Amino acid sequence: MRKIASHYWLRPDGTIGKFPVLVFNDQNVIEEIRERDVFKEEASLELVNGFLIPGFVDFIPDTLSGMEDDDLKRYLNRQLIDGTRLLGAPNEIVKKAKQLNFKGINIVEYPVDQSNEVVDLSAFAQIQSATDSIAHLMRMTVENAKLLGLGNSYGVLQVGAKPGLLAISNVDYNTFAIDGKSKLKIII
Repeated sequence: MRKIASHYWLRPDGTIGKFPVLVFNDQNVIEEIRERDVFKEEASLELVNGFLIPGFVDFIPDTLSGMEDDDLKRYLNRQLIDGTRLLGAPNEIVKKAKQLNFKGINIVEYPVDQSNEVVDLSAFAQIQSATDSIAHLMRMTVENAKLLGLGNSYGVLQVGAKPGLLAISNVDYNTFAIDGKSKLKIII
C-alpha cells in the first residue's frame, strides 16, 4: 500500500483540489482519496512536489499501422516514458503490440468513428503547447478515456480506478498554466 500526498490534484470533474492524500493498494488501484484543510504529516505518507494527475490517455495515429516491430516498440516505450497509461490504436497495432507482448500501457482498439484529432506529439508535449492547458489536460485524461469506454478505470483519479499517477512541477499555481518549463514525473 502507498499513501501519496501533494499540494494539488486534478479532481474527476476538472476542478483542482488542495492537499490530497491518495491511497493505492498493491495492484495500484486507488482505495481512498481525501483532501485536508492544511498539510499534515502522517505515518507512511510520501510527499510529492507538484500537481497530481492521472496517467495520460492518447491515440496512436492510423499512419503508424505499417510500422516495423522495433519502431513500434520504440514508439510505445516513448509513450510509456511520457506517462501514457492507455492508448487507443487501430486493430493492426493492437494485434502487433500483443504479439510483441508489450507491457506497461493498456492498448485497446479505438472505434472507427473516433473523432478525436490524433497528433504525433506526446500527451505532455500537447498539454505544454496548448493555449488552455487544463482543458487540454482534461482531454488527454478524462475525455479520451470516456471515448475509449474506460472512463471509470483510466484518465481519472477516483476510488476503484487504476489510472497511474503523474506529478507536474513548475506549474503556475495561480492560473495552473502548464508550459515548456513544467516537468513531468511518473509516480505510479
